[in-house]
Amino acid sequence: MLKFLLTLSLGVFCVSPLQAGDITPVTKTCLPGAKQVHCERWVKDFKTAMDLAHKGDHGAQETVAFCLSTSCHGAVAIDRVASCSWHLVIANSGAATVLDGSNLRNTCRPMTPAEKDQARALSRDLVQKIYKRPMVTTDQM
Repeated sequence: MLKFLLTLSLGVFCVSPLQAGDITPVTKTCLPGAKQVHCERWVKDFKTAMDLAHKGDHGAQETVAFCLSTSCHGAVAIDRVASCSWHLVIANSGAATVLDGSNLRNTCRPMTPAEKDQARALSRDLVQKIYKRPMVTTDQM
């Protein structure tokens, strides 16, 4: 517990609060081998999806959220908070499906209360930036 608190306190001093413009998922360098071509394709597809997601493309938003939670064959660094944020954006898009709601619950519910608060704040900024309106509160988390 002491290690956790120490790590948390260091993080407070070393990391500034994130805003919507700061959600820049990290694509990874694909390792040489049999899966390299597949990984490189996912890196390219993820970057394209990220651009389209910021323009409100529902399918691209789903791809971004999926890759952030699964790494898309090692192409993207897993970021549960960012993935949850994108699932909340999808829930606020007006085009969410039952599957999107299930993905939101499966991604966000296991997170800590602090991670959920961070995801809500990030998604609030994204919804405002993408849809030019405030986020609708959801209790699905």
